[in-house]
Amino acid sequence: MTQHCLTPKQIEVLRYLSQGLQNKQIAKAMGLSTATVKIHLNGIYMRLNVSNRIQAVLRAQSSDLI
Repeated sequence: MTQHCLTPKQIEVLRYLSQGLQNKQIAKAMGLSTATVKIHLNGIYMRLNVSNRIQAVLRAQSSDLI
């Protein structure tokens, strides 16, 4: 899996997820709404073929995406 399967914003969201931040904290750090963060998360889950944030971070780490 290459980094190109995720957008730069999705990778940024993943980096914040890996730091343990919640959606509201990620939204504030990125200057986005929490709804937009959720949209990015759904895209991440779909592209990484996972169903939650822990799986997403683990898959991204094992694939050297973050």
